[in-house]
Amino acid sequence: MSFVASGNTTPSKITISSSDFFPSISLDEIRDFVRIDGAVTDARLKQVTLEEIIDVNRLLSSLVTMASSLADLATGQVDGKPDTEILYFSAISNGVAAKVNEQYRSYDTSAAGNKNAKELTPTIDECRRNKQWAIKQLLGQTHTTVELI
Repeated sequence: MSFVASGNTTPSKITISSSDFFPSISLDEIRDFVRIDGAVTDARLKQVTLEEIIDVNRLLSSLVTMASSLADLATGQVDGKPDTEILYFSAISNGVAAKVNEQYRSYDTSAAGNKNAKELTPTIDECRRNKQWAIKQLLGQTHTTVELI
């Protein structure tokens, strides 16, 4: 779940708030968790993160009427954080990872770049899966999807 290219980054200290219900998201925490370096600008990372926050918040909109904040719906804490906030961050960061990997994998058009793009496809799929799992856990649903063939 990583995009690592050449380029250093300095902390941006950019935090995105979407509502009183959902926790704020730090771009520095996203960048660190997903391992995105300076090849992806703060502006681009912010845009992708905004898109993911909008998407995840819409998918979790049914929870807003159940409590005054996502933390109020927690069933426990891990490392001092409500489990719901950990899952929310996981959903956002995995969505960001999928989009960044997808958008930046085609920049290198050499043979090595094409091979790397093929290798990133499972990573992108895994990030999307992890995002969906975090959302399903927040909604109290199972990970299993059964399809009748």
